[in-house]
Amino acid sequence: MELIRPGARCCDIAIELNEMYRGWDLLKYRSCGYGPSFGVLSHYYGREASVELREDVETVLQPGMVVSMEPMIMLPDGMPGAGGYREHDILIVTEDGAENITDFPFGPESMILPG
Repeated sequence: MELIRPGARCCDIAIELNEMYRGWDLLKYRSCGYGPSFGVLSHYYGREASVELREDVETVLQPGMVVSMEPMIMLPDGMPGAGGYREHDILIVTEDGAENITDFPFGPESMILPG
């Protein structure tokens, strides 16, 4: 999330994340972009593609913009840990970085519901 900051281009963030995924041998399991934009009602209605974290979006982030960071991987059946995993955070770009307003713990252990 430290990649989200004023002056950063959406495409450069996606490219850097691709390199991280490649280094972990996970890029081939990436199933979507790294973060959709938000619309008037949600990230499904009225989306603004010009602030999505994708390789083809050259928008420069500015303070006050709201972005979503939600990397996802899908491991095929038969592999250890098979299935999908996605973290979803909502960030507001500030003057010197970004504020995560999601306030939910990280990691797969936080995603397991007791029962």
